Amino acid sequence: MSMSEANTALRAANPPLGNAVPRWIFLQLLESCNLRCRMCYEWGESGSYNEKAILAKLDMKVIKQIVESCSSARPYYELYGGEPLLYPQLEEVLELITHYGSTLHMPTNGTLLERKAEMLVKYNIDRFWVSLDGPEEINDEQRGKGVFAKAKRGIEKLYDAREARGGSSMKIGVSLVVTPANHQHIARMFFESLDLSKLDCVSIELQAYITEANHHAYAKLLKEKFGVDGAPIARGFVQDVRSFADMDFEELSRQLKLVREACDRRGIFVNMYPKSHSAEDIRHYFTANWFKMSKVKKRCVFPWISTEVNARGEVTSCHAYYDLTLGNVNETSLLDIWNGERYSEYRKHLKKELFPICQGCCLFYNEKPV
Repeated sequence: MSMSEANTALRAANPPLGNAVPRWIFLQLLESCNLRCRMCYEWGESGSYNEKAILAKLDMKVIKQIVESCSSARPYYELYGGEPLLYPQLEEVLELITHYGSTLHMPTNGTLLERKAEMLVKYNIDRFWVSLDGPEEINDEQRGKGVFAKAKRGIEKLYDAREARGGSSMKIGVSLVVTPANHQHIARMFFESLDLSKLDCVSIELQAYITEANHHAYAKLLKEKFGVDGAPIARGFVQDVRSFADMDFEELSRQLKLVREACDRRGIFVNMYPKSHSAEDIRHYFTANWFKMSKVKKRCVFPWISTEVNARGEVTSCHAYYDLTLGNVNETSLLDIWNGERYSEYRKHLKKELFPICQGCCLFYNEKPV
């Protein structure tokens, strides 16, 4: 679902309850991942999953109940992890979602893609994203030795499988998170390390982060307003702005412009978050002067159109910050939670004001604020 579609869905909603059925559903299939990417807020150096004694996965029976109960709206699905290709019943999930006429997006670190490609092209995956963070040596410094080569082979195998099958509408994409380590190597990755003819879409996001003060204010709000103790997931996003001090914002802006222009010439769809990639906006972003940026969201559409179910069955309305639980699908149906009192209270709060951590979300920065 594009942001314009999301905005249209919001206008059709009936706040504070929203649509009777969510239009966009994120399913975290499992918490496990086979990589330990340094910048990951789940499994990275400060990621909250490192402290989990037992890792969870979403029960297939629960997934079936969710998909069947929401089938009338044919919502978009986004499957994620951990690493979603590790989920043992992944093909069953894809078959179920496709059977009910929904399309889906899916990210992967690409390491298992080569052996899963033939299976994946059989199903209604609209956009399949492979995460890479730069040319081979830069990527592997952040993600692990040999990861770039595996992911690149996976992209090529997926492309060949799609072309051989014929009629598949799957779009193959690469997503990149801009960090201090890779920000001067983005153009080199796209122009020297990848075959653009095999890509249909590109997503480039500036590294999401919040400050210690943001996290403290968020945890305080959760306690006082919603009775939630602690915010360990949001803690994984905390960064000292001094870690971005040596970044060359002019050079980063120049490289982003080159990539966008090259993709536009080739008809490759491009997502860039924030939308503006001027040096000045990038400077404001990485110095935590978020509200000085040229495009800043005044309201979040997602509580009215989308919902998230994590691997423990907990329902939230934010893909990144899911410390606030609105219910659990192992105990209550998703639609009862979606239309319930706690979700309504959450929407009422966000209708008045955003959370102290919302600027750490890439979708906080829109061309046309809602």
